[in-house]
Amino acid sequence: MKNYLTFAILLELSKKSIVSAKELADKFEISTRSVYRYLNELESAGIPTFTKQGKNGGIGIKKNFAIEGLFLNEFDKNFLKKVIDNLNLPIEKKEYYIQKLLLE
Repeated sequence: MKNYLTFAILLELSKKSIVSAKELADKFEISTRSVYRYLNELESAGIPTFTKQGKNGGIGIKKNFAIEGLFLNEFDKNFLKKVIDNLNLPIEKKEYYIQKLLLE
């Protein structure tokens, strides 16, 4: 479950420029404290996240970052494709995420 939530948060951050911790917490039915724990895991994995304070603040992924920079091997790419394919999303969203994550 932990890895699923980490990946789900990564997908959510990849589709929006900025999202609040509360929004993520509500979406995944976890505490805001847990959201920050998952962000720490993403950062440990090399995903450069940022937080912005204030009214229009939130969490995001730095703009010039691409998953490709993590040097995913073919096994990792195929695994991520399977995870995306198994998500309960319309085909257009699945294709968007695969493209967004530079898996193809």
